[in-house]
Amino acid sequence: MPESPHRPHPDRSPSGRHSTFTRLLRACLTPVLLLTLLTACAKVGPDFSAPGGDVPDVWQDASHPVASSDADVDGTWWNTFNDPVLDSLVTEARSANLSLHLAALRVFEARARLGAAVGNLYPQTQQGTGGLTWTHPSDRAPTAPQPTTGRDNPDYVQTSAGLDVAWELDFWGKFRRGIEAADADLRASMADHQTALVSVSAEVARSYILYRTVQKQLAIAETNVAIQRESLRIATARFNYGATSERDMRQALSLLRDTEARIPNLAHSLRETRNALCVLLGKAPQDISARLGDAPIPTAPTHVAVGIPADLLRRRPDVHKALATAAGQCARLGVAKADFYPAFTLGGFVGFTASNVGAFGLGDTFSNGFTAYGGPGLSLPLFNYGRIVSNVRAQDARFQQSLTSYRETVLVALRETEDAIDRFIQAQGRTALLTESASDAARSMQLALIQYQEGSTDFTTVLTAARDLATREDALAAAKGEICQSLVAMFKALGGGWHKLPGDVFIPVNALREMRERTHWGSLLEEDAPPASEGIRLPDM
Repeated sequence: MPESPHRPHPDRSPSGRHSTFTRLLRACLTPVLLLTLLTACAKVGPDFSAPGGDVPDVWQDASHPVASSDADVDGTWWNTFNDPVLDSLVTEARSANLSLHLAALRVFEARARLGAAVGNLYPQTQQGTGGLTWTHPSDRAPTAPQPTTGRDNPDYVQTSAGLDVAWELDFWGKFRRGIEAADADLRASMADHQTALVSVSAEVARSYILYRTVQKQLAIAETNVAIQRESLRIATARFNYGATSERDMRQALSLLRDTEARIPNLAHSLRETRNALCVLLGKAPQDISARLGDAPIPTAPTHVAVGIPADLLRRRPDVHKALATAAGQCARLGVAKADFYPAFTLGGFVGFTASNVGAFGLGDTFSNGFTAYGGPGLSLPLFNYGRIVSNVRAQDARFQQSLTSYRETVLVALRETEDAIDRFIQAQGRTALLTESASDAARSMQLALIQYQEGSTDFTTVLTAARDLATREDALAAAKGEICQSLVAMFKALGGGWHKLPGDVFIPVNALREMRERTHWGSLLEEDAPPASEGIRLPDM
């Protein structure tokens, strides 16, 4: 009896399909296990180690009583000014500043890229495929029936569905080096965020001190205006009584107008500083005079802890970033070197396919249409015309650049700190001298007015004393502000202020809500997150 056209072929029986699948599975698993064992130990390229730096043991001013190396730098250094307004401004800026928000978002971008790099360790292609194709074969194709055979070359329809897999094994550590590079990029982005924290904290303090300094200079100008108006009154009275010439009155009036002319510039400087503070606080420029109030220039402590030079390598975020950048470039050098070696791959397809040719039918797709293929593969670069060698050389040059950049970053950090310490010491000495000078100028002005009123001296003496008083008092106010500014610069150079503090929120809740609505972030945005009403904090390095 003839075989039914729809009867399964013996080799296509369930037992036959099972044996076929078993052979395929064995053929794939054997090289996978062998190559996986080899992959676990092979990794080309240099392993990174931190380069040495020329770091002195002590600061140049280590013997000066102002700078103490016995203690580490205070992480909340702005509290040393004992100014509640400054403390509140810095606290708000550390949570609301938009530059910090940008830096924090770049950290999460780097974390996502690290996740993508880790995914390369697993089969790079894992996709379900399916298709329905109609084919009209050419009557002149090599496989077409010859005209003399009398056979037809009919159109046909074919279906397919299955799983396509391709896996390049990390035999030479190419993908693991990529993970190292991505991890270094993450650490560099976190260092950027910490640098932004230091910069924002310092910039708020600098702007606040500038505001107080200009506020004091404005008050001095207004006081001098009152004094000079009294001088004008005396000169006018003496002129009216014929005791002096009109020149004294005109000189007094000229000096008064000159001092009054400084007030608009000082008022504008106050406006600019308030606007700068508003932007640092993440808000539109507005009048925050009521919040700032009227207070003296902050008083800097006479002694501060500066630690030792070696602490900079641990504390400065830009040094952290330079080190992470060098580590990442070292890993990229390994990635480039892996291109010299053969790539081992595993690939395969498991699925079903059927056609409507002859006795076959599309309904046989999932009954008799099982198909599978797979096996290892190897590719070896041969003629690349120096591209791989040149790329390795370029990556090696970049690695050496990053090492040099790290050493330069360390030297710049040392220079900035040394300059800031000396600036702080010199500002204190200069302020002490200007305090005495301003006191002498005030007394000289009092005596000049008394003598002029009694007629024992001319108005030129009064004019000179008034100008000298205005200059000395203005310089004294600037010097007091300079002490605080130099201390802020010293703390910034020392790398203080980048640690997370209670209340620090680096991605606000509204930004989180927008990101979650657009994209499935999973637990990435939930890690270390406080209550949803606040926002999200970043993990430590």
